[in-house]
Amino acid sequence: MIAKRVTFSTGILRRPNKTKFALVDVVNFNKKCSRKVTVQVFDWSTGSPIPLKVSPCNTKKCTVTVAPNKSVFLFANVSKVKFKYEVRITQDNDRKLVTNVTGVTNTPFTPQEGDTVLQRSLIRIK
Repeated sequence: MIAKRVTFSTGILRRPNKTKFALVDVVNFNKKCSRKVTVQVFDWSTGSPIPLKVSPCNTKKCTVTVAPNKSVFLFANVSKVKFKYEVRITQDNDRKLVTNVTGVTNTPFTPQEGDTVLQRSLIRIK
């Protein structure tokens, strides 16, 4: 059975000065099936969405496969975002696939207060 895909958004986040990367952590608690996750990050500073490159794909729309019982992370450099950004995640609609978004500094990737959106707070937009 193919899982239905859904898209979630962090909504617009104000970028604190120390936030350099938007980091998306994904864990697949399903012990049998791999799941696909697609991440997009937008700079909304001009009032219109400007897509940013997402790693590890180094493209404006990055899709990775999360193996059973494994975790992965994706990230975008938001250091040049002047004011605000958004993260969108499209993933299989599976309660065993959990995604969190954190704004972090340069290495060692310290999370920034008020710059984290947990799975339960992501807004379903599709």
